[in-house]
Amino acid sequence: MNTPIGPHRHSRKAPTAMLSRLTARVAVGVAATTLAALALPGSAQAQPGAGYIGYGQANQPTAVWCVQKALNIIISDHFATQHDLISVDSAFGPETDEAIRYVQYRMLGAADADGIVGPRTGDLIMRQHTFDYQKCYPYVPTSR
Repeated sequence: MNTPIGPHRHSRKAPTAMLSRLTARVAVGVAATTLAALALPGSAQAQPGAGYIGYGQANQPTAVWCVQKALNIIISDHFATQHDLISVDSAFGPETDEAIRYVQYRMLGAADADGIVGPRTGDLIMRQHTFDYQKCYPYVPTSR
């Protein structure tokens, strides 16, 4: 009997099966990479090291703009009949301070109504997904 032995016994079928398995593995890898890449933009967080915003703080104009914009969204969505919208002018002043304190008091409680946007208030602000999240990403302090 002259039966071939070893890897050459199924020389026509073995490469086809290996190619099919390799193609399947590559497809799974590409799909996983694509899903991971699509998930990244939604998982971005604000900066834990970003400066606080309020009286006595550095108050970068872009950071103040982000806070003012987010406060207006919060006020529009939750307190439209109780509080007026504020100017979005990138300048921290009494109007912005009062709006921060109002939103802090109503949404975080009296103990947190200090007029300073730190990590806890920053977390609240960055949950407002209808404003320019990507622009504000580096400027608003958060806890994570």
